Amino acid sequence: MATTAVRCVAAGASAQALRQTGGYGGGVGPGRTSKVQMASSVMGTKLEVRGSGSLKSAVSHRHSFLVKASATEAPAAQVELSAEQEELLQRRKAIMEAEQQSSGFVVTEVETTEPQNWYSAKVMGVSDVAAGVRCITLMTEVSRELVPLENAYVKPGNIAQIRLDGKELTAVPSSPPFSMKINMPVLYKLRGDIPAGMIKLPQFSLSVKAPVEIHVEEASNPELYTVSEGQELEVGPYLQTAGLDLRPILTLSRFPTIVFFARGRGLAVARAIVEAIDGDVGSMSLSFREEVRLFCSASKPSELAYQEKFADWESRSVKVRATVDDAAGEEWQGAVGSFRSLWDEDDLEYDPNTTAAIVCVEEESRKELTELLEEAGIPKEQILSWKF
Repeated sequence: MATTAVRCVAAGASAQALRQTGGYGGGVGPGRTSKVQMASSVMGTKLEVRGSGSLKSAVSHRHSFLVKASATEAPAAQVELSAEQEELLQRRKAIMEAEQQSSGFVVTEVETTEPQNWYSAKVMGVSDVAAGVRCITLMTEVSRELVPLENAYVKPGNIAQIRLDGKELTAVPSSPPFSMKINMPVLYKLRGDIPAGMIKLPQFSLSVKAPVEIHVEEASNPELYTVSEGQELEVGPYLQTAGLDLRPILTLSRFPTIVFFARGRGLAVARAIVEAIDGDVGSMSLSFREEVRLFCSASKPSELAYQEKFADWESRSVKVRATVDDAAGEEWQGAVGSFRSLWDEDDLEYDPNTTAAIVCVEEESRKELTELLEEAGIPKEQILSWKF
């Protein structure tokens, strides 16, 4: 028999129930002990309330009562739906199922367990995005009920902690933070929809598995680079200190122009922002900006990651400008040179006071961009810099 415990504070309307049992202004006075028993059918569940202590005191001092609900003690209420209501219900279920399938996440019931930091994950795909760089897709736990907010991937640039064969590794997610709608079933469940003054203790948890793509370089992460599809590993808390807080530059009217500078692993962070759905987690609502440019760089053309996605980014109103340090021996139609030469040759017209910059580069490029943005007149408070 399934049983759920809830807490009910006796006050207000409860006083009437207590008076009916002789506990308030009746035969039970202060200092005497009595018990209250009430039976009520709530959503097809029989409730039994037990309380002890002075009932008059219980009302005036809001003592607590333990409520036990048994799903098998009372028959569930039968609700008859009209043909139109039944059709609407089935249509809603179909929409929810279609949305879940299209979003790639799965919601299942699991036994309630104590919160933990590490959850199993499965490698769903491995693809090469540049020479020595792979994009690895993991199906991982993202339920708000199981993964606390402080451990979740909620900001572009958060670092994923991964445990492989007992060794703890780190990697940069290249896909956007998990969409809000993924956790909607969990949040609705946690909300509870129960009477005021009662706290439900759930008997089960909702597990939500969703894909996340991580950027892995062979040179810095050889163990993770060699994983294969179907392999099992663990994903732990995301490091929040590395995440970008986009709030200072979110206002559309204040910053109609956004410029990105990305190189190396920073290009994965830029991708996570560019591909975020407008209005969702990690989004800069780029399609609503007047001008968005992404300046990216690599040592040589074969090492420039995500080139196959540039056309898609352009369709999202993001103009991509790419350069390489040296194109010798490789086919390359783009610019050759530094960030500075790429910036100087671009036709961007901007107002420094209404332009915000997001810098996602490795340490060796940071000094160059600091000087470039200072000369461009963009105030420091309008510049967000990601550091790994």
